Amino acid sequence: MTGATQFGELGAFPARDADRRVLRLGLLGAVTMFLVHPPADLWMLAWLAPIPWLILARDGVGTARHPWRRLWLAGLLHWLLTIHWLRLPHPATSLGWLALSAYLAAYLPLFIWGTRRLMTRYCWPLVAAAPVVWMGCEQLRGSILGGFTLGSLGHTQWRWTTLIQLADWAGAGGVGGLVILVAAALVTAAGAGGRGTGVGGARPGWRPAALALATAGVALASTLGYGAWRIKTAPLDPRSLDVLLVQGSIDTELKHDPDAAVEVLAEYDGLTRTALGAGPRPDLIVWPETMWRWPILEIEPDHELPGDVVERILGPAPPAEGRRDDAEGSQAGDSHTDHDTSIESAAVRQARCRAILEQDRIDPLAAHARRYATTWLVGVDRQLISNRSSSGVFHFNSALFLDAGGVPVGRYDKMFPVAFGETVPLADRFPILYRLTPLPAGLTAGLEPVVATVAGLRVAPTICYETALPGAIRGVVNRSAALGARPDILVNLTNDGWFWGSSELDMHLASGIFRAVEVRTPLAIAANTGFSAVIDGCGRLLERGPRRATGTIRAAVHPDGRTSLWLLAGPVPTATAAGLLLLLLLERAVFPRLKRDRSTLPATVTVPVGDGEGDGVQDR
Repeated sequence: MTGATQFGELGAFPARDADRRVLRLGLLGAVTMFLVHPPADLWMLAWLAPIPWLILARDGVGTARHPWRRLWLAGLLHWLLTIHWLRLPHPATSLGWLALSAYLAAYLPLFIWGTRRLMTRYCWPLVAAAPVVWMGCEQLRGSILGGFTLGSLGHTQWRWTTLIQLADWAGAGGVGGLVILVAAALVTAAGAGGRGTGVGGARPGWRPAALALATAGVALASTLGYGAWRIKTAPLDPRSLDVLLVQGSIDTELKHDPDAAVEVLAEYDGLTRTALGAGPRPDLIVWPETMWRWPILEIEPDHELPGDVVERILGPAPPAEGRRDDAEGSQAGDSHTDHDTSIESAAVRQARCRAILEQDRIDPLAAHARRYATTWLVGVDRQLISNRSSSGVFHFNSALFLDAGGVPVGRYDKMFPVAFGETVPLADRFPILYRLTPLPAGLTAGLEPVVATVAGLRVAPTICYETALPGAIRGVVNRSAALGARPDILVNLTNDGWFWGSSELDMHLASGIFRAVEVRTPLAIAANTGFSAVIDGCGRLLERGPRRATGTIRAAVHPDGRTSLWLLAGPVPTATAAGLLLLLLLERAVFPRLKRDRSTLPATVTVPVGDGEGDGVQDR
């Protein structure tokens, strides 16, 4: 079945030509938008890269028979190219690469549809509709299924420090919205006065085009003015934390290699000792995520260890004192007392055995901390033996603080494990799901942020992709502040050795830069294979380690301490845009009176099957 009601000359094009036009512009935009991200990293072209997609939003899709299918294919190509690194860790992650790309591809037709909807039904100009819908799409993709923000358009501008100060109230999505606004103004101006398929059948005249350019100019100038003011007023705190970030270069694979742990320790210990030399010790040494390869252990008090384990650790149990032989005529009360003594002895042995087993895992760490003679923050797996787990053990991805004497002084458990990368949804109830993945077991999420005081400054660790989740970092800062311990410095421990030095490293670093701006807190990153980095509260990249190579960074990190609208209120601009986009999707259910009465339409009008609106979109 074909539809007929379209806007302007494109509606007169044969359906096959319209299909080709949609596919050509969609694919062209997919390529240009890929090129502004690493590895090509043509970041200044980001202001022009969305133009092919914006032309489709401006003109509609004509009489194309399957426009959304073609736009989805274009989106699929874009994401397959942009997150190509997701196939590298393991053959099974290639399936995740395809699945995630297929999901993310749906946001391109959603963007075109939502923009056209605001333009044709509500008479919004392109320069207003496109950035709002884009920000809404960015917010949804950063929230649904745990959120995925890598490859955001705003992230391409991380080098433009003045511009990205906007993120402390609008987030990275707001920066992306500004880029779309400027590109939309250029598209509007390029179509001024010409014949085409804008709203109402004609492209805008020179006056709307001039207004669009003026709007973009004012928005850009205001953003740069705000950014310059925020940088100029950044505090100069004389306090600093002397940090040593240790970056090894160990490519990571999903396989068990008993010799790998020793090799990793030798590399990281050697780098640390070389960097320390004979000079003054730093305040804090940081190793990346899970670079101490032997898990630490914790056993819950109500878990009873097997008797043979207790006997192997403590030796045979001594006979209970005062025990008497009932056969010799002991009284019932005496027998009861002796039984209680025996039970207490068993409980004490269980407690002693638990303490020894736990300390055995800490002792090697403590020996290295004493050798380094300063506070050490190290990434390590943690196993919690518990009767509450269906498998008998909970697994955590942790960051452990040890003082110069080797005593643990704080431990953070990662609160946001990566879905399908570190945990499988519902697998805690159905462990058989892990047999369908290369994961031996899933991680349990930590419950609370942890702040440790080091050299008089408060330090809060985060782990891996938590810096890719704006809400996670905001939560760490705000929850700690609510307890009277807002972090002065954030530290991120990450292992990007899974990705073999690919463009994932660049995208992960860009995420960290935006998190530092949003929460106005400096961020130090220790990353296996790179990029280790030091970023101040203005998002300036002060230090960066090498790509897929070893190195160390010794830096003085100064607190920032400012607040931000992002910290206070969250992603209000992008969340509002997402709400508006959802209303567009649900408008018929939410606002039933907006539905047209088709019986009143003239008999000569062909009504398209679908939503029945003249929105420049071919409905089926």
